[in-house]
Amino acid sequence: MEAIIIRLTPYKEKDYIVNALTVDGLITFRASGALNVKSNFAGKLFLYALVFVELKETKVGYTLVSIKNINNIAKIFTDYDKIITLNLIGEIMIRTLKDDETIKEAFPLLKNTLTGLATTNNLLSLTYLFLTSLLKVLGLGFVIDRCVICKRQDDIIGISFHDGGLICKHCQNAFTMHLNEEDIKKVRYGFMINNDQLFRHEFQDDDIKELLKRFIVYLEETYNFKIVSSALLK
Repeated sequence: MEAIIIRLTPYKEKDYIVNALTVDGLITFRASGALNVKSNFAGKLFLYALVFVELKETKVGYTLVSIKNINNIAKIFTDYDKIITLNLIGEIMIRTLKDDETIKEAFPLLKNTLTGLATTNNLLSLTYLFLTSLLKVLGLGFVIDRCVICKRQDDIIGISFHDGGLICKHCQNAFTMHLNEEDIKKVRYGFMINNDQLFRHEFQDDDIKELLKRFIVYLEETYNFKIVSSALLK
């Protein structure tokens, strides 16, 4: 099965207890001998890696039989900016995905994001589109086809994170973040695409950076936690 590793806990002298996200939800398994340099698993278990694992069910739970990396983690780990992006995306994953049903729904998005991370150079674009897509999975999608308050479709001048959507000039209030026409298009695009379209159009980092930062703040304020990795964004 395909899995995304979200926690590696040393167990006894040479084993790992691995927590991972899968298309069926959260799973825990033991990687026996993984901390032994001569093990077949040595150097293959990395945090936030997308892997294919074969597991065996025993009386005490699942144990790892074989593992293969899917998302070219070696290419990611040789690029400092991609390491930062991986940690940011990974932190958002583990802080928001708590139940099996949400994990199941989010897994295709997570897989496409981690697979694409190895090849794209537009890292902030990927992170922004991952985040807006994840917000939809979490039930926090924004109203983008009309004013979230009065429902009119014209005179849109910004966004209200408080109200959850675009705002027209007639309904603007203290919570309104004014945006230019191009940024309004970016907001609409972020909540319009599906998880197979993360790379259909990519934004330049300088063009999407401020919107990404504001959506991270929105996520933090909604869940009342701090995304520590966001401090490393350029």
